[in-house]
Amino acid sequence: MTRTVVLADDHALFRQGVRALIERDFDVVGEASDGNTAIRLVEETTPDVLLLDVEMPGPPTEQTIRTVRRRSPRTAVVILTMHTDAVLQRQLTRAGASAFANKSISETALRQLIAAAQPLAATPPDDTSQRNQPDGVLTERELEVIRMIAQAYTNREISTRLNITEGTVKRHTTNIYAKLGATSRIDAVRKVVRLNLLET
Repeated sequence: MTRTVVLADDHALFRQGVRALIERDFDVVGEASDGNTAIRLVEETTPDVLLLDVEMPGPPTEQTIRTVRRRSPRTAVVILTMHTDAVLQRQLTRAGASAFANKSISETALRQLIAAAQPLAATPPDDTSQRNQPDGVLTERELEVIRMIAQAYTNREISTRLNITEGTVKRHTTNIYAKLGATSRIDAVRKVVRLNLLET
């Protein structure tokens, strides 16, 4: 029996390209440009695979995955994204993602991934208690620092507000970059936004 697939990406041209590549071997039963539509299509069609982008309008990706896994346990969620950082991958795996692929994946490898993808044995619990500290990635102090960085505070302002030295702020910032795989303040903020780490 032909495997069924829902494509979820906010770029129509990318969806069309992926569909053209895979519809010879798989039955594409729906396309979504946001998380809520992806959830609705999965409920309606219960596909074998949901190909899901990370950055789309709608609920956070982690929440979308958990909802899909609860409402359609037979659906394997495959993340198809440009992002490769390990922090994000761990977070989404814990939410219920079955596999990951970079958007530079070859046509053959993508077909093989779809053909082999299987849903997790159990639906992950809807546990948001650790959303602010996935796998202990950032300490509480590092979370304070990155939240202030996101508000455009300088190192001096952060040191004053947290009653620590500027050198300590820089050390925390270096650790944050290393843990998130970030290359700049803007990059670090983007990554913690995707992981919902800015929630208080």
